[in-house]
Amino acid sequence: MLLPSLLLLSSTALAAESSFEGAAAPADQTKKETEKFDIAFGGMWSAGNTDSATLSASYDGYHRWKSHQLSSKGGVVFGSAIADTDGDGRLSDEEKAAGRVETAARKEVWLRYDRHLGEKDSFYGLAGGYSDVYAGYDSRINAQFGYSYRFLEAEEKKGTKTKKGPALTGELGFDAAREDAVAAVDTVEMVYSARALLKFACDLDDGVVVGQAVESLMNMDSPEDTRVNSETSLTAKLTEGLALKFSYKLNYDAKPVEGYSKADQTGLLTVVTSVF
Repeated sequence: MLLPSLLLLSSTALAAESSFEGAAAPADQTKKETEKFDIAFGGMWSAGNTDSATLSASYDGYHRWKSHQLSSKGGVVFGSAIADTDGDGRLSDEEKAAGRVETAARKEVWLRYDRHLGEKDSFYGLAGGYSDVYAGYDSRINAQFGYSYRFLEAEEKKGTKTKKGPALTGELGFDAAREDAVAAVDTVEMVYSARALLKFACDLDDGVVVGQAVESLMNMDSPEDTRVNSETSLTAKLTEGLALKFSYKLNYDAKPVEGYSKADQTGLLTVVTSVF
């Protein structure tokens, strides 16, 4: 099998729950304005005994002024492959002639506002959603509000603007979501959840950052209906404006859309570039 993989290793279609939108850094009251905008690209292509392709693109940015911060993130993932329809473990000429089928299609966007109360805490509000038919949703639109507190802050190195060391943030809040399932299930449901998040990051030497975030969403009407989202990441700086990031996401839904699995996993390797 020929596998000229450009960037990525991706395990399954993306998950049935929102990615983490919390843990905004506290505002620096000594600065008038700060901003940052990153974009990331990843992909996989294989040909020969198998024939598949996956492409991903995402953005993440914020604008901070005084005690206010506006941030947004979003992304798309598309995948296709030639299917082994007869299950014999090889692609026949007939299967190749039948062409490619879609295997992943996720689109998401989020917008968040933080009103910082001090150097360590803020109230936040968020709105956004996603579409992912391979997780059972034509759309899932949600809004959140809550409180964010930074227990531990990375320290700024002397004589530089670079921060090193560990940082730990916690959030408590409320989430309201409208879940519109795919046509085969054809249900629309409102879900009201209590939200908790812990996010850890550690800036090491030589531009390496490790991170771990865990989010819990517990249905307030049915506590056994709980979602747990986890993301583990490792980012290595290549140049001043370029980095390589590996992330592993695990999304667990105790009561998924009927006919869909409880757990979704995604492994992704991307190149991240900082626009400003």
